[in-house]
Amino acid sequence: MQYIMSFVWGIMLISMLSYVVGSILGVTTFDIVTTAVIAVIFIILVWIIAAIIPGESPKELKSDEH
Repeated sequence: MQYIMSFVWGIMLISMLSYVVGSILGVTTFDIVTTAVIAVIFIILVWIIAAIIPGESPKELKSDEH
């Protein structure tokens, strides 16, 4: 469920960011396909980073060694 919700939130936030930046830069069309591709790449990178980062704090890791 967390992957589905992160995907939904990622699509919404990247779409909003793309629309706002496009408006600031004066882009006249909003391309949802490009936005969706960028969002999917961003979400996959976030999932990879979340898998690499340990889930325990350094204090918990230190106490497990004893």
